[in-house]
Amino acid sequence: NAGTTNQGVSATAIGVNAGSTSQGESSIAIGPAAGNNTQGINAVAVGNSAGQTNQGASAVAVGVLAGYGDPNDPTKGQGADAVAIGNAAGQTAQSANAVAIGKAAGTSGQQANAIAIGQDAGTLNQQPHSIAIGTSAGVVNQGANGIIINSSGGAVNSTDAGHIVLRSSAGYLSLNPAASTWQFSGGDVTVPNDS
Repeated sequence: NAGTTNQGVSATAIGVNAGSTSQGESSIAIGPAAGNNTQGINAVAVGNSAGQTNQGASAVAVGVLAGYGDPNDPTKGQGADAVAIGNAAGQTAQSANAVAIGKAAGTSGQQANAIAIGQDAGTLNQQPHSIAIGTSAGVVNQGANGIIINSSGGAVNSTDAGHIVLRSSAGYLSLNPAASTWQFSGGDVTVPNDS
């Protein structure tokens, strides 16, 4: 059943129901139901149900359910030029140019140009141009244009636009953009003397 209906020129489909319907030109679908329905041109889907529904042009989905989409809602596919690597990375409604790397990174509603790296990073509704690095960094509704780097072993989040949060197991440093103030814990601050 691979590449059954309307397969584009130079497209490749390997696996049961891979690239089954409307696989785009020069796209690649490898694995059961990979790129199954409406895979964009030059898109790549590798893994069971990767890029399954409405994968955008030049998008990349590697891993089980990576860039999966939503068979019941064609608006929730993987956006053009988006990258999802890892099981369930960028699974539903990953927007254009977003990057999700790691198990369940950017799982649902990752917005345009957002970056999530690490298991469960940017998992739910990561806002545009935000960056989440580390396990459970920016896990829910991370605010737009923000940066979270987390090595604490626990979840770290900020919904404020323009935030900066650095957290380790020993302390943290964060910017509250609304108040234009920095907060820290875990040690002393030393300001070098320039004179």
